[in-house]
Amino acid sequence: MGGAKSGNGATGQFDPVNPQDPKKKKKKKRRSIPGMILRFIGCVFCVGIMLCSVGGVLLSMYIVQVTADDGEVLDLDNQKNKQTTIIYDKNGNEYATLTQGENRIWRELSAMPENLQHAVIAIEDKDFYHEPGINIKRTIGAALNEFTDHAIYGSQQGASTLEQQLVKNLTGDDEVDKMRKVREIFRALGLANRYSKETILEAYLNTIPLTGIVCGMEAGAQEYFGKHVEDLTLSECAVLASITKNPTAYNPFTNPENLITRRNHVLYEMYTQGYITEDEYNSACAETITLTETSSSTENATRSSQNSYFTDALYYELLNDLQEKLNMTADEAKSMIFNGGLRVYSTVDPEVQTAIENAMYDAEGNIPALWHEEAVCLRDYPADTSSWDEVQFDENTGLPLTKDGLAVYGVDDIPVYTDDEHTTLKMGTSTDDNYPNDDTEYLCVYETVRTQAAIATLDYDGNILGIGGGVGEKKYDLGTNRATIPHQTGSTMKPIGAYCLALDYKLINYSSQVLDAPFYAAEDKRVLKDQYSYMDPYSEAAQSRSDVWRAWPTNYGGAGGQGNPMLVYDALRQSYNTVAVWVGNMVGVDFLYNFVHDTLECTYIDAETDMDLGPLVLGSQSHGMTVVQLAGAYSIFYDGTFTTPHYYTEITDYQGNEVLDNTKYINTIQAIDPTTAYIMNRMMANVLKSGGTASGMAPEGDIEAVAKTGTTSDYKDYTFAGLTPYYVTTLWWGCDKPTSLYELGRAGRSGKPIQLVWKSLMETLQADKEAAEFPMPDGVVAKQFDTSTGAIVSGGGATGYYTEDNLPDDSYSTPEVDPYAALAQQAAEGAQATDSTQPADATAQPAA
Repeated sequence: MGGAKSGNGATGQFDPVNPQDPKKKKKKKRRSIPGMILRFIGCVFCVGIMLCSVGGVLLSMYIVQVTADDGEVLDLDNQKNKQTTIIYDKNGNEYATLTQGENRIWRELSAMPENLQHAVIAIEDKDFYHEPGINIKRTIGAALNEFTDHAIYGSQQGASTLEQQLVKNLTGDDEVDKMRKVREIFRALGLANRYSKETILEAYLNTIPLTGIVCGMEAGAQEYFGKHVEDLTLSECAVLASITKNPTAYNPFTNPENLITRRNHVLYEMYTQGYITEDEYNSACAETITLTETSSSTENATRSSQNSYFTDALYYELLNDLQEKLNMTADEAKSMIFNGGLRVYSTVDPEVQTAIENAMYDAEGNIPALWHEEAVCLRDYPADTSSWDEVQFDENTGLPLTKDGLAVYGVDDIPVYTDDEHTTLKMGTSTDDNYPNDDTEYLCVYETVRTQAAIATLDYDGNILGIGGGVGEKKYDLGTNRATIPHQTGSTMKPIGAYCLALDYKLINYSSQVLDAPFYAAEDKRVLKDQYSYMDPYSEAAQSRSDVWRAWPTNYGGAGGQGNPMLVYDALRQSYNTVAVWVGNMVGVDFLYNFVHDTLECTYIDAETDMDLGPLVLGSQSHGMTVVQLAGAYSIFYDGTFTTPHYYTEITDYQGNEVLDNTKYINTIQAIDPTTAYIMNRMMANVLKSGGTASGMAPEGDIEAVAKTGTTSDYKDYTFAGLTPYYVTTLWWGCDKPTSLYELGRAGRSGKPIQLVWKSLMETLQADKEAAEFPMPDGVVAKQFDTSTGAIVSGGGATGYYTEDNLPDDSYSTPEVDPYAALAQQAAEGAQATDSTQPADATAQPAA
């Protein structure tokens, strides 16, 4: 311590106030410029690596996000299942297709001609077999072009490889943004890594868009050339390869000149790349492009819609069956039908369907339109609480809207106006006929409508050969199809319920006597007069009165009904209601219902509302039957068997694997004895003869025919069933909203229009068929009977048909006073002697 000196740094000690030693100052090092540059470059490189890493991570995250659903979309094996459903007719020929969005029919690559494969590769991607899914040079150029706003090439560059085009076709990713090429590149590389070139080419050829909804080469071959892809010529292969460049510019139907130029260019590329010889090139260039007539170029004259009424009905049948029988949801079933590539083997006979369409198109006006006005109720606006000031109207059309903004009128509805300029709608109030249990008055407008009709033709194995669901041009697919809508049957109900069962149970025979008298007298107080139908028949108010009741049933025009005996065959021929109800009562309501609903599968017959003689005998059901069901029921009058009416027998996938065997669900049963069927058949033959309700309506020729007419109360519906040994056909004529046709004009007072339609249809369909009769089974005997008493006679009288164990009772006798007996005898003998060709007078038509 003694040697210590005070002062700064005197002793070498650290001075916290002045740490620098003034005697020892350091010199600054000068940094070299090359070093600084290297350090800068290193920093930039590090930052670049970091940015690239971040960018890579972000790009990876982006790619993962935008391709999250690619697993299904780019699953090429699954793409085979996404194709058009094909419907085959009864002869195994292609009849129609069901598709939604794309018409695509998948074919294996082995079925594709080499010329087609080479044409596509030559014009679209000549390095296809040698590249990794992308053309690196062109892809980089296209990507840079996108990021420089097309400064490199001057326009947007398309995908150059088949993989990239396939990606675009399957994903639909054609958004105009900077990252589209990036997405496309990664997807194409992934596709090339997962699948072979052959698999990729097969998928491309089956999915490439052509014109309209046509996609893929098989669909294109059928659409343009009417042949399968393996049958294409070299020129046709080049045509298909040409269309893909620009389907609009090279549409075969609208731009054939452009297409020829493009085709020749494709052929030239094939030649220069060594796929074809010079002779093949010259020959193909000289070939004329011959297109087939398809729905796109030649329209069906009877419809502007793509599908027939049969195809529409088949679609709904498939939709229902796939849900019920294969436990699919509605969405799954719909997807399967439109995109599943099903092969549906239907029962349609194109000849029958076409003839029906021509008949229902009704170019000659055989089915009277009977135009009239109907109310269109605005159900959002009850008349007692609403005013027209509250109603919304469309600014463009001037037509009313619902409160939800929906149109009140349909696209084909014809509004009624009060002025010639069509500026003022006719307005009023009305109850809604679509809701019969609702008596509320609504504000309403009006539309002009015509009568409508429906028809179905089956064979005797339950095959639905053709249907028609409306009169006039069919404009829409899956629209209103009246062939599948139930309507009251009227008197066409009598044979399939009362008469055939009573005959089968041997309660009656061909010439049995049955009283022609009302089942209920007015004194029974069971049936109210029409003007008192609002009353409860079991109420004290109704039961205390005697003036509100009527006898039931009565016959058309007040004929008969006096309690005199009438023979069964004659009652059916003239369609007497009284006799039919008495016969139905012999059978019993329960037996009638079980037979019609269960055995004949008329499912719209309701157990709660139709369990009575009126619905089950006279056809006054709450819903009724479709013409398809009615035809199926009448099919029993061939040999007694009933087979479930069906639109198809089998569904397979596009490879032929069974999807649904519908034959397992088609029932065939001996509904009535063959002898009963034939005797009923002979009874209905009288309907077309003199004195019958369809007299003179038998088709010309040597083919037998039988029939039954039907009319519902107030003439709201006319029905008809006609049978020949080849076909069973039923028709309905009426209004969509039940309306008395009798009140609409003279032409609506008879069911003759649809009888004439049937007559003409049969003459068309059977023109080239051999003469035929209904087969008479063993056990049926023909005997002469007295047309007054129904008893068997040794000579004279008329011919009846019986079984030995159910012959007429010898005790049958004519009452002392029967003013109808002589007339009946005379009419019957006249019918035996001749078949009148003149239609019966309108007043001869039955009422129910």
